Amino acid sequence: MKHNHCLLVLLSCIAVQILEGTSTLCGAESAPMFREFCVSPSGNDANPGTVGLPFRTLSRARDAVRAINRGMTGDIVVNLRGGDYPLTAPVEFTPADSGGNGFQIIYRAYNHEKPVISGGVPVSGWTLDHGRIYKAKLDSNEKLRTLYVNGVRASMTQKVVKGLGPWGEFDVQGTEPWALTSGTNFDGICFNPLEVPPLTNPSDVELSQARTWNFPIVCVREQAQENGFRVLKLQQPCGAIAATLGWGCGIDPKKDFTLRNAFEFLNKPGQFYFNRATHTLYYFARDGEDMNQATVIAPVSEGLLWLTGKTTGNRVQNLAFKGITFVYDHWLLKQVGDSRGFAGVQSLGLYTKYRADGNHHKGHAYSMLDLPQATVELRNCRNITFERNCFEHLSSGCALCLVNDVIECSVIGNVFQDISGNSINVGHPQHYYLEATPLFPAGVQGICAHIKIADNLIRKVCLEFKQEEALTGFLTQSVEITHNDIAGVPYGGIALGWGWGTSKIAPSTIPKDNLITSNKVVNTQEELPGDGGGIYVLGEQPGGRIEGNYVRSHARLYYPDEGSAYWTITRNVAEPHKGQTWLHIWHPTCHDLTINDNFTITDKMNVRGTRTPILNTHLETLPWSPQAQAVIDAAGLESAFKDIAFAPK
Repeated sequence: MKHNHCLLVLLSCIAVQILEGTSTLCGAESAPMFREFCVSPSGNDANPGTVGLPFRTLSRARDAVRAINRGMTGDIVVNLRGGDYPLTAPVEFTPADSGGNGFQIIYRAYNHEKPVISGGVPVSGWTLDHGRIYKAKLDSNEKLRTLYVNGVRASMTQKVVKGLGPWGEFDVQGTEPWALTSGTNFDGICFNPLEVPPLTNPSDVELSQARTWNFPIVCVREQAQENGFRVLKLQQPCGAIAATLGWGCGIDPKKDFTLRNAFEFLNKPGQFYFNRATHTLYYFARDGEDMNQATVIAPVSEGLLWLTGKTTGNRVQNLAFKGITFVYDHWLLKQVGDSRGFAGVQSLGLYTKYRADGNHHKGHAYSMLDLPQATVELRNCRNITFERNCFEHLSSGCALCLVNDVIECSVIGNVFQDISGNSINVGHPQHYYLEATPLFPAGVQGICAHIKIADNLIRKVCLEFKQEEALTGFLTQSVEITHNDIAGVPYGGIALGWGWGTSKIAPSTIPKDNLITSNKVVNTQEELPGDGGGIYVLGEQPGGRIEGNYVRSHARLYYPDEGSAYWTITRNVAEPHKGQTWLHIWHPTCHDLTINDNFTITDKMNVRGTRTPILNTHLETLPWSPQAQAVIDAAGLESAFKDIAFAPK
């Protein structure tokens, strides 16, 4: 797929507006126009930015807006003509780029055209190396983790190999900037040298392992041959951090690992390997692929769009992005010290500090956690809109992340597909007490509140970072997650909240008035069925409602986990696979839940909560009753956004 679906979304937007007699520019506004600019891939940044003489880049248009936005008496519109806008680094918007005097600055697709913000570079000049393996030059000094051939994601080379035990010791003094305690952990993994030969560039190799409910990734710094073993020494401190993850989530040196990104494992169609020392990219062609004609894209930009305010009193505000396609960004995993890895204990929460006991509940609550890089990040922002955009072919840990102090924003009618991480995240685990933390000092930290996430289509997400849910939130207020359509994810569908009742940390008083309503969530937990839920919540959330949703999936369709409280769960439909539970309240720390008037095809539940009566459950047989079917029919995309659906599930 070469963004054809996203083009159809834009065309349908134009058609609706023409019928309604509005502007033929997608996302036309009723506010008066103050100034209009135009950007085109065939333009020139020395131009005045008109339709006849457009700018060339998004950053030039941003700077032109910055020069006039203080005297706004109407909206400023930046029209993006169709075509690719290549980036090698994210475009950043600061408070100086905000809409002024209560008016908006709108960056939108021009007419029926399709602007594509791309962080990738084309790779051409392929020659046959041997067999079906081709090679080409790529001018990059960075490790390459994703590649796209004719719009189809290729994969890093890989091989599953059993670890034969730990090697060496890595000592932590406890005074390092990435350490909370002292401790000692193994420094490498031993393997059979017949299964792991000498590796061409060991520092580019990654080791991943499936654990209880996560897939930690550690990177190699060097290799050695000792005592009959092939030793892969880990990049530190990420290796030690990943080894200490609690709850059976830490890497185990005696279990199977998936070794990735070694030339020696290039043996299957659709795999690639980039030797950055020689700038040579290798690719094992799939059946029918003609590399002389193929369109090959290598991501190079670490993220695409960053909206970065300064403080809670100096935000980026009053911006809208409409009808834009975001593609091909790059991520090298989380950097801690001089190492990289993905030490995620659950959801998007990544360990960035070492604790010998691996318990992120101890010390200052969750101060050791951070989030993965996002393709589009918002920090200290107000009144930002993302509407009818496409996010696809992305490599970051999250496509769109509303990180800190993001208020009064909306994410409506977007398409998310073919993404390494999840689609949308709101908030951060360091908001637990809303006080100064290492990442968010006083005056910077702020909760994410009054946000609407509606009518988004979410497919083929969490392709690499499989422990993430499709759509997530941490400690939020008045966040409305409604009418989204989610299908086919390795772990959970929607997860909202943070903090466990058994952690001995006082419940956070931040979350309240959050809504999860009228969503369609099907086929979750496809690779991690032992945990998670179709709709999963945590923590005390007064005023929270889970209502009118339709979940059809493998297990634990509605799952209030430890410490969940004060939710009203009503008029939902649950269609579990045969023999599975529809409601999972497994711990007495869940309390004061109102569960009433739900529809299901099974009476199988796990209910051990405190003051959590289950009332008026409608046990049905298929086909559904008219009442249940009405809930199903109303869940998912609303009629105004049905046009973005491309594959019924």
